[in-house]
Amino acid sequence: MQIPLNNFEKYINETILDRGLTYFKNGHITSLEELSPGEFEAVVEGTEDYEVRLKIQNNNVTEYSCSCPYDYGSVCKHIVAVIYYLQQEETGLKQSYKGKNSTGKPATKRKTVSEQVDEMLGSLSHDDLKTFIKGQCITDPAFRRSFFSGLLYKTSAESPEKYREQVKNILRSAKERGGFINWSRVGMVGKAVNAMLDIAMRHVDSGNYLSACYICFPVAEEMVKALDFADDSDGDIGSNIETAFEILAAISSSEIPEEIRVYLLDQVLKHYKKNIFSGWDWQTYLLDIAVQVVKTEKEAEVVFSLLYTHTHSEYESEQMTRLEYELIRKIKGEKEAEKFIEQNLDNSDLRRKAIEKALRDKNFEKAKSLANDGIKKDTDDKPGLAKEWYDWLLRIALAEDDKPHIVEYARYLFIDGFRHDQDYYGILKQYTKPAEWNSFVEGLIDEIRRKDRWSNIDVIGKIYITEQWWDRLLKLVRETRHLPYIQHYEKYLSDKYPTELAELYEKGITDYLKRMTGRNHYQEACRYMRRMVKLGASNRVKNLVASLRKEYPQRRALIDELNKI
Repeated sequence: MQIPLNNFEKYINETILDRGLTYFKNGHITSLEELSPGEFEAVVEGTEDYEVRLKIQNNNVTEYSCSCPYDYGSVCKHIVAVIYYLQQEETGLKQSYKGKNSTGKPATKRKTVSEQVDEMLGSLSHDDLKTFIKGQCITDPAFRRSFFSGLLYKTSAESPEKYREQVKNILRSAKERGGFINWSRVGMVGKAVNAMLDIAMRHVDSGNYLSACYICFPVAEEMVKALDFADDSDGDIGSNIETAFEILAAISSSEIPEEIRVYLLDQVLKHYKKNIFSGWDWQTYLLDIAVQVVKTEKEAEVVFSLLYTHTHSEYESEQMTRLEYELIRKIKGEKEAEKFIEQNLDNSDLRRKAIEKALRDKNFEKAKSLANDGIKKDTDDKPGLAKEWYDWLLRIALAEDDKPHIVEYARYLFIDGFRHDQDYYGILKQYTKPAEWNSFVEGLIDEIRRKDRWSNIDVIGKIYITEQWWDRLLKLVRETRHLPYIQHYEKYLSDKYPTELAELYEKGITDYLKRMTGRNHYQEACRYMRRMVKLGASNRVKNLVASLRKEYPQRRALIDELNKI
């Protein structure tokens, strides 16, 4: 979400806005630097010191982040405080400068950090810089890693093994005595390795593909090993591996020099043969990259020989068949690739390509036959895939302007509510006579209601929203009394029914706390109470808080969370 500076108050939760204003007025911003034009870094004093970063373009806050643990929305009070600080001349607001590290003076316009650095670099001697950098590398591990990752390519010492040692050092420093990396330290590992990958991406942007490869292969390999001795609940390590492969894929699709192409192909094939990523999609990613960069028949034969060497599941076999097709198309041409498709229609990727081609060629009968065969094959074991073939039948009907079948397939896919490949409801409205539309919609609703209740609330909700039947939408939400549903539909109903929504939230919170205990659940309940405040129900919230304190005096964690509202 971008935040316009001239009316940022309209885009931020009122409670968070008030708290941010209080932080600003009380001088909790202890430092603020302009790193480069429009990019700011501030330290905001709270329970501890938090780092806020903002990026401003065309008088809009386009990027923002804070190191605090706030997770009830994208904008916290610390970010708001910094926005007020930057806008103090426009708003006429002043600080009282009570922060423990505050200078007692408002910030004056000065050179950006980038300008200050340029100025210092221009005045320091080569020996001064060498001494400083050497000292920092010895005393500051984070600086040392950044220095090596960022500048190693400038030296003759650069190699994959140098970067591998960096990754190993990061992992080694995070291990506990038993050799395990706990959840909190995994986050530190992810951040440190991600800094290396940022450098790799910059290498790609500047055309230094070899250095990017030198970083990405060791990162992917060492991090996948780390999954065996780390708690990657938040996916920090997996995300690093995914990013490394995304960078390698970006290299493979670029116009790279021949020696880089040969090196990249050699590395992905070596890693595939080692079976390092077995059991993960990353193993297949290696061959995806190989197929992307092969040029000669000899290279293609090597890849062909590897396709089915490490397949253990139906999914993996299907992926190998897809890659075989891509290789045939690339090396042997479209005709041979089409023959391969006809021989392997059990593969969903290839059936999809066959339908696409038949539809492009306006061979509608063939396209329908392929889709119907797919439905017969997949309805029992892969119902989701069968729905895709129905979607293709709808596309074919649309191409033929076959109105009866258009309505039949669109109705089926809309009522099912599983796929969202097309606007099925819009298609139904387009191909139903206006005089018949209301009765048609009521028939849809009746049929949907006969199905499983919970899975179809969203489908009926979409109808009410599209038709702007707000009273019926409110009734639907009232029937559920399910807090996530209330929140989901709040934006459609809040202008017209704020009191009713607050009442629904109150009942939902009361029921929720009868069933749930534990701080996480208490925080969730309080989050919904804050939504009630936003709806203008502050008094109702005060009464609810008083009632809950009286009913659950023994729940100390709940009382603690209620005190934060």
